[in-house]
Amino acid sequence: MLPHELDQIPPSGWLGLKRYWRSDLVAALSVALVALPLGLGIAVAAGAPPMSGLVSVIVGGLVTTFIRGSHVAINGPANALIVVAMAASQNMSLPGESGFPYAMAAFVVAGAVQIVLGLFRMGKLGNLVPTSTIHGMLAAIGFIIIGTQIHHALGITRASLPELITHPELLLQANPFILFITLVCLLILIFYRNIDNRLVKLVSAPMWVLVVAVPLFFGFRTLLNSTTTDRWQLTDQFLVQIPSDITESLIFPNFSRMDEPVFWLTVFVVTVVLSLESLVISKAIDKLDPYKRKTNLNKDLLGIGVATVISGFLGGLPVTAVIARSSVNITNGAVTKWSNFMHGLIVLLFVVAFSGFIQKVPLAALAAILLFTGYKLTSPRVYQLAYHQGWEQITILLVTMIAILTVGLMSGLLTGIAFTILLHFLRSGMPLPLFLRYMRRPYMKIVQEKEQSYLVKVKGVINFTNILQLQNKVKKMTPDDNIVMDFSHARLVDYTVLEYLHEYAEKYNRNGGEFHLTGLDVHKTSSHHPFALHVLKKPKPKLIRLTQRQNELKQMAGSHGWAYNPEIEWEVDDLGRFMFFKTRPVEYLKNQINGQYKELGVSWKISDIALKDAFVSFDTYRLTVEVLSLPFELPVFSLEEESFLDRISIIAAQQDIDFVEYRNFSRKFLLQSPDEAGIRQLFNGDLIQFLERGEIYHLESNGKEILIFRHLRLTSPREILKMVNYSKKLVTKLHQTALATARS
Repeated sequence: MLPHELDQIPPSGWLGLKRYWRSDLVAALSVALVALPLGLGIAVAAGAPPMSGLVSVIVGGLVTTFIRGSHVAINGPANALIVVAMAASQNMSLPGESGFPYAMAAFVVAGAVQIVLGLFRMGKLGNLVPTSTIHGMLAAIGFIIIGTQIHHALGITRASLPELITHPELLLQANPFILFITLVCLLILIFYRNIDNRLVKLVSAPMWVLVVAVPLFFGFRTLLNSTTTDRWQLTDQFLVQIPSDITESLIFPNFSRMDEPVFWLTVFVVTVVLSLESLVISKAIDKLDPYKRKTNLNKDLLGIGVATVISGFLGGLPVTAVIARSSVNITNGAVTKWSNFMHGLIVLLFVVAFSGFIQKVPLAALAAILLFTGYKLTSPRVYQLAYHQGWEQITILLVTMIAILTVGLMSGLLTGIAFTILLHFLRSGMPLPLFLRYMRRPYMKIVQEKEQSYLVKVKGVINFTNILQLQNKVKKMTPDDNIVMDFSHARLVDYTVLEYLHEYAEKYNRNGGEFHLTGLDVHKTSSHHPFALHVLKKPKPKLIRLTQRQNELKQMAGSHGWAYNPEIEWEVDDLGRFMFFKTRPVEYLKNQINGQYKELGVSWKISDIALKDAFVSFDTYRLTVEVLSLPFELPVFSLEEESFLDRISIIAAQQDIDFVEYRNFSRKFLLQSPDEAGIRQLFNGDLIQFLERGEIYHLESNGKEILIFRHLRLTSPREILKMVNYSKKLVTKLHQTALATARS
């Protein structure tokens, strides 16, 4: 995808299929290789037949694509479904009878309710849940997933995580061969992102888990069968259990208990949790979309509702938007909704042609995938990011998480919401009647200062409970209006509101208008994060303790006369000018080093960058980059090491620029640009020889700036010095070439 193409919204429908089918097909294949093992794993963890997860994947692709409001999201079974399905089955169970058929009926009815909500344009209700409680819910789901899969990972009879903690002697019953398979699979998932071989990257990490686990299991079984011991025999109980006739393994809905209160309670919980997760994830996916298209949340509710009803009648699990697979879809070049359709079709073809392979999948392999997924949902990074957003946010997250683990999913989520309101009341310092009045009806007044210029005055409490009123106010403005929203008299402004307003302002300004927030600088916050809870009090300075690496960076910067700032910087919009960050949104910058090449008139900045986690992904990165601000113009281009995987993408896009006289360079590097003539002038023999001889960096020009980095990780002070030296030589070459081109 070229930088200039990002300014053109791609067509949808059949024209989009005709124009982008190659890139969508490449992305769909990558997603299918993730969806297949995850679909199986989620179903097994939920206590459902394995095939019900794949039915959800297939229906999510083939059906939802034509109804939903999202552009590049992937639909199928999601992580929250594990907890919801388990709870629904338990609540609906009868003595000696499984509750799953009745739970399936509740899923179908919940899908019908979602259809009604979508038709009545209720997608906006997703904004009424505070962001930190959603993160707390996902963290709790992570722990629950781990607890439900630990026995499969160890190869023992069913035992929960609390039981293993209180009775560690149960660990002695672990099957060493199953445990070995689990550990190998976990190592694959952990170290997959650090492997530079692009042939390996052709197959997703979860699919590699299956490729390795199946021969390991049957190799161990053959070895054990040749011995006399029966203690560790690997029987079929350690494999995914489905009959040869796939339809025999499915459970279909039973509506005979629709007149019972427990049925409708289950419908309520399923509708709220899955709708909420899908709406929140759809908004997260919008941030990853390089074209910055917005999901129609009402159509999305309608689409997943229709798909859930159809999936349920076919014996499948409910359908939602899913973040990890959507992230894979976007980063592999998906452009239109057809990638979702193609991924469902590919999984269907695999099930029809290779259903026997599914019967050979060890449960330990699926357990490893789910353990890794659960860890990502509740990893230390989740709590670290919440802490960076302020102590209020980490507290809300923890209270919600503990409540869900203690009293259940729905009750715990409501507890988290109630605690958020209590915390806002205590932080506001207002009398309770006044606080409740402002929550119900905040003061918002629009004052016209001059033609098409408006001031929105805000007072009182502005939080998630009244965000819909705020949205109705700002959406009345047209893109031609200049708007200033003044919070200088607001007693409290919460994270959910500020997150929404920053996103809205970014879109508003991108469409040609001007939307600015003011008055927040007079508030007190417990964090430098722009969305941190703002309370109308005088802020106090915050001390920072440097790590060993930060001290080394500070010493290095001082010895070279460079400026160093270890603090987190949340204003990262400037990086959005580079194509690399279009599909990899930046969370924050840190450890910034600023310097100059005075003789060239070039200033530069090196920063540690944290990429945003979209709730859960198999690949998350922190890396060190350098940005050079140039006094001369360059063509827009990107240059990186070429590989077999890149050549596959080129077949779909036809974007690589090759030099016949420099074949080694063309084989070694992938060079892309919308200005081929300008590139052929810029990349002369001297520059090409310099690039061939030196270390390989990712280089990207947006015309006035150059982005440089080498590793998808943080670099050491010594590596930073090498990058500075390299960039100085590079910019010297570019400057000479640019001057020669200008003279000619």
